[in-house]
Amino acid sequence: MKYRDVFLLVFLILGTSALAAQATYDRAADQHDHHVFMQNSGWCWFQDPRALVHRKMLYIGGVQGTSPGSATVGIFNLRRQRIEGLVTMNEHFDHDDHNSPVFYARPDGSVLSMYALHGRDRKHLYRISDTKNPLHWSREYTYEHAYPKAGNVTYMNLYHLQDQGVLYNFFRGINYNPSFITSKDHGETWSNPTHLIEDEVDGRHRPYARYCSDGKSTIHISFTDAHPRNYGNSLYYAVLKDNHYHRVDGSTIKAVADGPLLPSEADLVYVGRGGTNEETDLSVPYSAWTSSISHDEEGHPHIAYSVYLDNQDHRYRIASWDGIQWQDREVAHAGGCLYDRESSYTGLIALDPQDPSYVVISTDVHPTTGAPLGVHEIFSARVGPGMEKSNIKWVALTEESPVRNIRPLILRYRKKRVVVWMRGDFRTYTDYDLDAVGLIERIR
Repeated sequence: MKYRDVFLLVFLILGTSALAAQATYDRAADQHDHHVFMQNSGWCWFQDPRALVHRKMLYIGGVQGTSPGSATVGIFNLRRQRIEGLVTMNEHFDHDDHNSPVFYARPDGSVLSMYALHGRDRKHLYRISDTKNPLHWSREYTYEHAYPKAGNVTYMNLYHLQDQGVLYNFFRGINYNPSFITSKDHGETWSNPTHLIEDEVDGRHRPYARYCSDGKSTIHISFTDAHPRNYGNSLYYAVLKDNHYHRVDGSTIKAVADGPLLPSEADLVYVGRGGTNEETDLSVPYSAWTSSISHDEEGHPHIAYSVYLDNQDHRYRIASWDGIQWQDREVAHAGGCLYDRESSYTGLIALDPQDPSYVVISTDVHPTTGAPLGVHEIFSARVGPGMEKSNIKWVALTEESPVRNIRPLILRYRKKRVVVWMRGDFRTYTDYDLDAVGLIERIR
């Protein structure tokens, strides 16, 4: 076993408390004007929807970075603009932001929330809210894969297709690859897992996937062929529709029943350099990591992602399908990594789910010039077709912050846009003290 593998094993078992001082966030000293949607929260970005607007309430999932590390759901009243309460899904949930709950609004008015530990077991855990009171939830249910080679699970992603009458839960599972289970009763019961994407890189690698859906018939998927710390990966795109895989031009690749999708069968969006890097804390130069995916009114996909140059220099890019070809361009400096061990962790870039031209980023440098800012701040901009970094006008949503602002996402609520991000102290994915904060703006 290599040194880097031993280090990672110790890191996962012991957590960061044995390796560094614990993260702390002095909320009283951080006087800001943003809404505090939920205190003591934390999320990764490979599970969604991490937040949901339903019946004028904003549901936010998170895992507490401080004791006892509970998986929780915060309820924020958008009409009254106040916190209604906090619900504990699972009290002791490992201080790991990979375990964050996600949501699905059921037809009867209740909300399904699913969550899972970070590769510890084969259990999908879930609760269902009361149809009238968002602070009252059912007991915790468990669905567990009980047959060989099913794989331990990580990252829940819930998407319902109305035309099929099927709720999908995408996750990392079979062979450490993207997989899914389905429900035909809105989350009451679940099918056996299906292998969605199979890696093709020599050795054991992990494709990382992001999803979005039109809610009717189509699920858009952007994914890598490996982890950027292990391989100089590329970025791919495919569509899941009518139990078949399709390319961006609508041509059929194959049926899901014919086996998992291979990256070489999908659309190649960004070409990495390939190869590996044996140094402990460095990603492979020019490797990519998908951050956000959305589609426009014509159903054309837009993929926002980051590219690693070195630990202090990442770049944000957006690849947009215009109906004929991919328009792939650099849009902003992303700054430095959040910490060296995960050198491809950026502050992230997010696209509006209904209007992909509206973009929000987190960076610790100026988006256009790359000049240092000190900490990660939040910026927004309109990024139209063909626009390059030099002619994009970024607007600062946070300035001169004493703490980090990272991992934004965007939701839509009637004629309003809700931008949510994490603010506070983040040291590693198991060592953080963050609040979910943000703004609510009217769309003109």
